[in-house]
Amino acid sequence: MQFALTILGSSSALPTSTRYPSAHLLNVNERFFLIDCGEGTQMQLRKYKFRFSRINHIFISHLHGDHYFGIFGLLSSFSLLGRTNPLYIYAHSDMEDILNFHFKHFPLGFKIIFHPLNEDKAELIFEDKQLTVTSFPLKHRIASNGFLFKEKQKERNIKKDM
Repeated sequence: MQFALTILGSSSALPTSTRYPSAHLLNVNERFFLIDCGEGTQMQLRKYKFRFSRINHIFISHLHGDHYFGIFGLLSSFSLLGRTNPLYIYAHSDMEDILNFHFKHFPLGFKIIFHPLNEDKAELIFEDKQLTVTSFPLKHRIASNGFLFKEKQKERNIKKDM
């Protein structure tokens, strides 16, 4: 399995002319996972020529603005580009209220499936045949989570008749 991480933004609260706030795109075998979504994320996605339609999961570590202010523009662009596939968002429960308030005034053309994070203990939040994602609490001024992306061990390909 191949993991490749593109750092779209690494600046803290204040963007600069050369660095955007926190956003990272993890490519796992051509499946793309967005981790945090600071301002300028969609500009960076365009700069690096990533197709918006390939992003189906967004993970927000905590609710300081430099980690999520870019999500409103990104989701609006998804809708304007005709997205119909559901989008999975993993974040602290208050994020769902923030998104619902914002998109009450600008409805999206696709469904958001929201998964609240547990701020008290580690928890498996995503799993498929190849990958698991576990969120775990971090020490910060507010509730904050990290994300562990882990390759699953491949099933053995044993041919019984041989």
